[in-house]
Amino acid sequence: MTKAQQLLQNLWGHSSFRAPQEAIINAVLNNEDVLALLPTGGGKSVCFQIPALLKDGLCVVVTPLVALMKDQVHALKAKDIKATSIAGGLSYEEVSVVLDNCMYG
Repeated sequence: MTKAQQLLQNLWGHSSFRAPQEAIINAVLNNEDVLALLPTGGGKSVCFQIPALLKDGLCVVVTPLVALMKDQVHALKAKDIKATSIAGGLSYEEVSVVLDNCMYG
């Protein structure tokens, strides 16, 4: 079992990836450029969340779906995974604090 599969099972409770999640995740882990287009409900989040947990550094996701972003941040925090979001309505100071927290853990 790969580390990606272990994370999938341990954190999300799934024993296998959906097609084509595993190929996307492996490409990201191999430092390949990836453009992944999946339908709604196709499991896009796992395709960036698992590599983000396995690689060093920061994962930045840009999305117009604020409600989904809030749900995902909440779900990640419930799994003891560091996550945050920046959305409209935050003051400059609030955005600055979020970015500082990202830079310094």
